[in-house]
Amino acid sequence: MEDLLKSLIDIQQRLDAPKGQYNSFGKYNYRSLEDIEAAIKPLLREHQCGIRFSDQVVEHCGRTFLQTTLYFFNTKGENISVTAEAEHSATKTGMDAAQITGAASSYARKYAMNALFAIDDTKDADTNQYHDQMTQATTKPTTTRRAKNVTATTSPQPAQPADRFAAIRNAINAVPDVDALLSLYQQHRNEVENTPEIKKLFSERKQQLKQLKDAA
Repeated sequence: MEDLLKSLIDIQQRLDAPKGQYNSFGKYNYRSLEDIEAAIKPLLREHQCGIRFSDQVVEHCGRTFLQTTLYFFNTKGENISVTAEAEHSATKTGMDAAQITGAASSYARKYAMNALFAIDDTKDADTNQYHDQMTQATTKPTTTRRAKNVTATTSPQPAQPADRFAAIRNAINAVPDVDALLSLYQQHRNEVENTPEIKKLFSERKQQLKQLKDAA
């Protein structure tokens, strides 16, 4: 196991997986599972190691997830594994069952690769961590002022979070009806499906348009 751990440490330190994909709708760069696999293959060859995935569908509290286990192994039969999950939706607009499963599998496998090979993905806009990072309010440190033995403490003031999806939200909100919304969705389907925040904007607008139609 010592040899495998040494190989893992070296790969973690040397692996450089560039963000080779561009989301033209959200206007950001990100790395895909294929980008990571392409970057790691030369290092695996150098260390005579390999990786493989094993997927299965699991359920938690009535919700379905695609669970993948990533195995990192060498020619001596030693292996290390990590497990990651991505939610497996029953239906998605414009996608059949095979596409839904494939998308969930790709997400779970990417998360597993990130975890095992120490890939910092927190600044990728297609991850929930990125969303949390962008929307988390920053606060100023609490300061204490003294006057005549009276302590006055200023309350932390949260900064306004940056809205990375403002332009996308404006484009979606400008759509006049459900048919036009679906057309916009189809034009950017891959980008929308890979970004939960954008999918949520489409869903919210769809509900708004339906309510307007019902009220008319």
